[in-house]
Amino acid sequence: MLEGIIPIVFVPFDERGDIDERGLQRVVRFELDGGVDGIGINGFASEAYKMTDDERRRTVEIVACETAGDVPLVIGIAPGSTEAAIRQAKEFARWQPAALMTLPPATMHVPPAALVDHYVDLGQAADSALMVQQSPHIQGYAGTGLATSALAEINERAPNVRYFKIEGPGAAERIADLRQCIDGECVHMFGGGGGITLPDELRAGSSGLIPGVGFNEFFCRAWPLWQSGHLDQALGILDEIQPLVAAVSGPGHEFSLHARKYLMQRAGYIRHAVVRRPSVTVNPQQLADLDKVVDALDLRISCPVS
Repeated sequence: MLEGIIPIVFVPFDERGDIDERGLQRVVRFELDGGVDGIGINGFASEAYKMTDDERRRTVEIVACETAGDVPLVIGIAPGSTEAAIRQAKEFARWQPAALMTLPPATMHVPPAALVDHYVDLGQAADSALMVQQSPHIQGYAGTGLATSALAEINERAPNVRYFKIEGPGAAERIADLRQCIDGECVHMFGGGGGITLPDELRAGSSGLIPGVGFNEFFCRAWPLWQSGHLDQALGILDEIQPLVAAVSGPGHEFSLHARKYLMQRAGYIRHAVVRRPSVTVNPQQLADLDKVVDALDLRISCPVS
């Protein structure tokens, strides 16, 4: 079963906005060297919603080849229909993902029962384990949140649904509620949102975090301490990194893309900090403020790569 710190890697782009394949390999290697428990690709943090189908296939290939089975691989998909979801699940099965992190169809409003059936049908058809992603704080998915009872029903009817990623306001409470409804030995829940509410999610029974990239060594230090019962030590580490987590993730998702790419470019791991358009505008003062927070911490991105 998946647990621990499993970042979704961002996809570097060159000055033309094309995928920087070597840069993506370096980002994956950076996270692996930091001791993460898995690697994810094609989530929100990857800007998957700004890429073509062919680009999403290529990023999976690059990341799968770079990880080479050393850690579990999580592949994000955001199909618009059950039929498309089943086809994507079968297509990506060749890479043997530990889980397919699956967003619900969101273009049109459908009743919750239809979304439950969607996940059940996909779970019954897919060879890979599924991770149901609930991200109602993302504008396009605001109408796709499911009640705890609906999530429990999905797991009951489709045992292949073994994971839930629950993020956004109230995530810790939802994780705690869902924990009461399902078998925690057979189903694991993860938080997201860059780790901004990770302490509360851990107290609620989360099995780890699915963040972005850049400073996960702090989370990787805290997680085993939490598992072994050294709660105060784990929370102390999370308190230390909280100013950076808030600075990167607090202003919103699109800003966090700019921030993480800027920090990785500053440290020399990627050549360009390009975020695909449309996006938010980041002013130089915001980046200067970010520099101060990062430089006050003992991080790999605090020093240029040799």
